[in-house]
Amino acid sequence: MNLGIFIIGALTFIIAFSFFKFSAFRKTKNEQSSWPKLLSVFVVDYLVLVLGVLASGILFVSIFNIAHG
Repeated sequence: MNLGIFIIGALTFIIAFSFFKFSAFRKTKNEQSSWPKLLSVFVVDYLVLVLGVLASGILFVSIFNIAHG
């Protein structure tokens, strides 16, 4: 049960972060970007995504466990 709740928390973060990135991409798609800049953005986004998924999953499981004793 805890794994399912963790996955729901992780998916919630991934969906919210994807909407944010899609919006940011639409605003900057006409600008010229260099590969090093894109790589640094990818690394930062990846770290935010991994930490956010873990934090959201842990938060959802913690709230579930507190609510159900």
